[in-house]
Amino acid sequence: EALARRLWRGEAPVLEALLAPAELVFRLAQAAYHGAYDAGLLPRSRSALPTISIGNLAVGGSGKTPVSRWLVDELLARGERPAILHGGYADDEPALHRLWHPDVPVFAGRDRAESAARAAAAGATVLVLDDAFQHRKLRRDLDIVLVAAERWTAAPRLLPRGPWREPPAALRRAHVLAVTRKVAPSVKSEAVAHALAARAPHAAILRLAILPAGWRRWPFAGAATEVADRVEAPQGPTVCGVADPELFLANAKQAGGRVERALVYPDHHAFTVAELAEIARARGTGVVLTTAKDAVKLSAAAPDLPLVVLEQVVVVEAGAEGLAAALDRVLARG
Repeated sequence: EALARRLWRGEAPVLEALLAPAELVFRLAQAAYHGAYDAGLLPRSRSALPTISIGNLAVGGSGKTPVSRWLVDELLARGERPAILHGGYADDEPALHRLWHPDVPVFAGRDRAESAARAAAAGATVLVLDDAFQHRKLRRDLDIVLVAAERWTAAPRLLPRGPWREPPAALRRAHVLAVTRKVAPSVKSEAVAHALAARAPHAAILRLAILPAGWRRWPFAGAATEVADRVEAPQGPTVCGVADPELFLANAKQAGGRVERALVYPDHHAFTVAELAEIARARGTGVVLTTAKDAVKLSAAAPDLPLVVLEQVVVVEAGAEGLAAALDRVLARG
């Protein structure tokens, strides 16, 4: 993964050139896959419940998990009973959803049609699919596609030569395009939103800021302990196994974290005994600054490790009316 990040930052030009044929094969394969669904050649199932997907075009880094959390909050505020459907490829994100919303059922598994049926039987009124834009087997009433302002390019490179899973032309399948930003200035977000509006004039455009909201001791039981759990200016090493560690490190410093050393691991990383020992040595007698996803795994593997988690808040900067109208339309189906 470290090599992939170097490649995608343009730091391995020889490897980049060698991977051009592999990228072409991937482009043809994904075009055939989505083309078969678009033409009705591959079967698709439909849930009896209104179905909303949150996804993106690139590998990680756009904020799908915090935006999914925020959308569930929006649906709960509307009086709905949402259920979250996750692809089941990692345990950290389903665990986080269960922690954030203990009363919202989470179904993790590759067969999302089966998960949808289980959710309906459990009394859900609406489905939220986390990271499902490329999953075409289950029909959706609303596709929300996130585009990170920090990573947007009009001519992206696809896997394995670059981090994109689909080209920008795939945005034609989206109903709402949400430009997210973590460290990019708002003017950059506005420029990306303008570019997307020109490419997909049929879609509503939403602009979201995913901002650091301070530090909190882990584990925490819920909202009742939030104030007591707050930590100001924590000091220690950062540990992160996320798609864009640079964004986390920037947000950590924005939130007042005093970073002594950055320990970076692959996305959805399972920590080894040797790595846990390294983390313990790095923290000394202090704390470990980390992400919520990493805290789930670290606390399970090393319960005595003192963790402080960077919390995030999603702020709507523009386009709230378009999203509200889209949700009204979808939920009316139920």
